[in-house]
Amino acid sequence: MCGRYASFMARNDIQLAFDLDSLGPETQGLAPSWNVAPTQNIAIIVERLLKNEDPAPANHGASASGTLTESVDGAFTSRAPATQVPSPRQLLGISRELHVARWGLVPPWAKDLAGGPPMFNARIETVAEKRTFAPSLKNRRCIIPANGYFEWQSGSGGKIPHYIHYADNSPLAFAGLYSWWKAPDGSWLLSATIITKEAKGPMSRIHDRIPAILRAKDYDQWLDPRLNDPLAARAIVEIEGPELTADIVGTNVGNTRNNTPENIVPVEH
Repeated sequence: MCGRYASFMARNDIQLAFDLDSLGPETQGLAPSWNVAPTQNIAIIVERLLKNEDPAPANHGASASGTLTESVDGAFTSRAPATQVPSPRQLLGISRELHVARWGLVPPWAKDLAGGPPMFNARIETVAEKRTFAPSLKNRRCIIPANGYFEWQSGSGGKIPHYIHYADNSPLAFAGLYSWWKAPDGSWLLSATIITKEAKGPMSRIHDRIPAILRAKDYDQWLDPRLNDPLAARAIVEIEGPELTADIVGTNVGNTRNNTPENIVPVEH
């Protein structure tokens, strides 16, 4: 599973690392975190089809490329300003953007947010069949940017926390899914989950599950809103995961109130 991670990149750094076309205005409120936990607000990267004519804006927020709206099928639409120089991707009718979502996918049919534990992970083995995740796998895929994640290894003296990341500390790209939920008051909630799969190699000695991490060359295909074949989408993240480094860190990370850079500092064990 992946139930805790660190994400402390600045918005502009995320934009450069993931070649974003725009940043949603709600992302201005994103703060660096060394202890991201389910139900908290997180950054997600989506691609959406651009349209020249849009209906009235919804209340989720606006992006630099236009006003976001939510259509019946959950797809983003926008109105691109005439003053913006379009990127090559936008010339093809697609915009890659950073937005804010609640970590823990809320399916459209949920009556409220208290109906069970937050669905912050989706197992790759069943993601194409479960009705909670299958519609999002088809056409609501996202990337969740992170610096690293935490996992606990069981030992004779208790569980040992590890901070897992690339050796060069470049950002991770978790394969995620998103969904829209309409609250009783008519407002929209954007939520997301992280896909997990079986851990192999050195990481399997820490935990039997690992987040599905995308390679940079797979970003375009995974995010492409025109790809609506769920099995083809799942195949993108079924590849062998990247090589990662694991550092034993202090036990304070186990408490979500402890949110400091000390959480990722290696300790002797």
